[in-house]
Order: sequence, then structure tokens, then C-alpha cells
Amino acid sequence: MKHKILLLLLFFTSVLFSQNDVYFYKDSDKKYNIENIHEIDFSLLTETISDGYNEEIYWFKIPKSNKNEDVVLQILNIDIHNIHVFKDEKEIKQSKYERFITYKFSNSSDIFIKIKPKKESYFPFLLISEKEFHFKERKEFLFIGLYFGFAIIIIFYNFIYFFIFKDDASLFYALFLTFISTGFFITDGFLNYFNLSEGTIEVLVVLNYIFLAYFSSKFSSTYLQLDYYYPKLKKYSISIGVCVILSGISYIVFDEFILLMVLKLLVFSLFLIYWISGLLLFRKNRFTKIFVIAYLLILFSAINYYVLKLVGFSSDTSNILYIKIGGFVEMIILSLAVLYRMKTLKDDNDFMRDEIIDYSAELDILTKDIDAEKQVESEKLESSLSIREDEIFQLIIQGKSNKQIAYQLNISVNTVKFHVKNIYEKLNIKSRKEALVLANS
Repeated sequence: MKHKILLLLLFFTSVLFSQNDVYFYKDSDKKYNIENIHEIDFSLLTETISDGYNEEIYWFKIPKSNKNEDVVLQILNIDIHNIHVFKDEKEIKQSKYERFITYKFSNSSDIFIKIKPKKESYFPFLLISEKEFHFKERKEFLFIGLYFGFAIIIIFYNFIYFFIFKDDASLFYALFLTFISTGFFITDGFLNYFNLSEGTIEVLVVLNYIFLAYFSSKFSSTYLQLDYYYPKLKKYSISIGVCVILSGISYIVFDEFILLMVLKLLVFSLFLIYWISGLLLFRKNRFTKIFVIAYLLILFSAINYYVLKLVGFSSDTSNILYIKIGGFVEMIILSLAVLYRMKTLKDDNDFMRDEIIDYSAELDILTKDIDAEKQVESEKLESSLSIREDEIFQLIIQGKSNKQIAYQLNISVNTVKFHVKNIYEKLNIKSRKEALVLANS
């Protein structure tokens, strides 16, 4: 079984990075053209060129073959635009309605390719027969269809979770996954089917990065409850978000590749910050552990593909296939994790609600006991005084003087003083102030 999986991965890698019989030359001095390119000693292309950003011109040569068959040349990088392909010193027209830059020709003569990259110098060549090309495209469309179909189902279910359970993490994950899938849709070259201009595609790419940064932040913060654990992190996230927007707008306006590099670095640094936050909270609960593990594969494969190749780093894992495999794993695990988190928080909330109800019941019982004790004390107080003494005591605690009491009860002041003296002796008090304290206790 392991051998079959290994062969399958090797097959995909060989299909995506087929570079047989391709030679290259880096024209640093920019002195060659199709007339004198035959003078160059080309070097065999043994691995995908990934030189980062530079302003050099690259020449490629496909030697003629005795097979004399129709072949397809495709460069699997949507950022390559300035390309010219020559056969017998005449330029060949590019094939229309293909996802990537594609040329179809017979290999009866030498083919020369001139590329002046606008962005990073990253050239994953595909050179196969036309028959193999169509077979490969059908298989890729099947895999792509499976991925996007699965992603749409996961997005739909998370929206349903949100509307049923009112859990914001489900909503933000659905939107986060929407823009991840949109990024794959763009990287897979599907926007070329709509005949959009290069400038329009660049605007859509920038907008996708901005929304991706925003919803990934909202999802990670909500899912990990970072406002509770790390409240200051929100300020740093907002600062990075503002920088993301400014760098994106600047790139659209000035069309400087360095600004796009800054945009990508900021977005993925935001992803990395939230992953590290999850790592710091790893022992808090199980759904945090699931987040850290599920995020790991897609995060670092995406950084490898979208960021590291900007500075000239490339490896066999630097292709969209591995990111989608990571995406499959991440969608399954995190979708289950969102449900598990929701159940865990619901259990915690139910426990807290029961505790509050029990505490409220105990508080009511305690309040009733206190009121009962007060009632008993009041009854004892009333039973120790005569009716006249109780009348005078009630007037005393209302703050009335002896003269006012005598006038209200129509008795003499001396009679009031006599009763006050008896009240003090029975209640064991010495002043009106003590009487007031006793009445309020």
C-alpha cells in the first residue's frame, strides 16, 4: 500500500514538473535575441528554476526530436505573462482558453522560449505530448472538482451551524474557507477562462488577500478565545491588517512587485501569529490542540508556495497539489473541531448556568432565614414592651423629641420621660442612637 501511495505522489510530481529535454540560459546582459540565440551553450534544466525576484531574461531551448509529434508546452505559473516562443525564428501564437500559458507545436525543429518575468522567476515547465496533455487535464479537473465540491459542502455546513447554533466561529470559518478556495481558484488559472485583463486579476488577487487576512483573524480569535487570553493581540492584529490594506492598495496603484511581497509577508505573518497563539494555549483544551495540528500542514505548505519562492526558495513540495491535500485534511479536522468546540462551550455554559441557579436558590433560602430571624427579634422586642412603651419606642426611632411625642400622644412630657426610662432599662440601652441601631438590626 505504501509503495502505491509513493508511486502516486511521484506521478503527480512528474506530471506537474515535467522538464524532460528542456535547456536554459540566463541572459543577465540582455544581449541575445532570436537571431543570435543559436550561439549560446544552453544548460540542461534539471529542476524548477526559482530565483526569486530579478530583472533578468531567461531563454529556454527544446531540441528537435526524431519522433516529430505534436507536443504541448505549459508554464504552470499564472504570474508569467511576458513570454515569446519561436520555431524556425518565427514566433508561435499562444493557445487560447487555457488555464495557464500554453503553446502547441510539433517538435520537428528547435524551439526557443524567451521569458522576462515581471514578478518572481519561477518556471515550472510542463512538456508532454498533446494526447498526454488532454489526459492530464481531465485528471486534474477531476481532482480540482473533488476539492472544490468538498470545500463548498464544508462551507455550506458551517453556515448552517451558524444559523442553527449562533456560533460565530462557524461563520468566520466558512468565510475564511471561502477565500482560501478563491485563492486556489485563482492559482489554478481559472480566471483566464473569463478573458480578464492582467490588471483586473491583480485587483482580485489583492482583495482576496485582504479578506483572507481579515476572516482568518476573526476565526482564529473567536475559535481560540484570544480576546480573553491575549486581549492586547487584537491591537497588533489591527495594525497588521491596516498595513495589509495599505500595501495592497499601493501595489495596485504603483505596480511594484516589492509591495506585493510585503502584502504576502504581512498576511502570512498574521496566520503565523495566530498559529503560535494556539501553540501557546496548546494545553488549555482539546479543541485548541486540534486547531494547532490541523492548521500546521496547510499553513507551512502555503508559506512554502506563496512566500518562500518570492526569495528564490523552491522544493518539490512547492506546488498547489500539496496545499490542496493539506486543505482536505484541514477542512475535515477543523470542521469537526468547530463542532467539538461548540459542544464543549455549551457544556461549560450549562454547567455555569446550573451553578448560578443553585447559588441563587441558596441565596433565596439564606435571605428568607435572615428575614425570619429579624421577624423573631422584632416580635421579642415588641413583647417586652407595653403597648404605650411600644408606641413611644416607635416614635423615638422616627427621630421625634420627648415634647413632640407628648404632644402627639396627648400626655405630659414627664410621663414620656418615665416611659423612656423604662424602655431603656428593658432594652438595655442608654440613648436614642442605640435605640435606632437596635431597631435596624
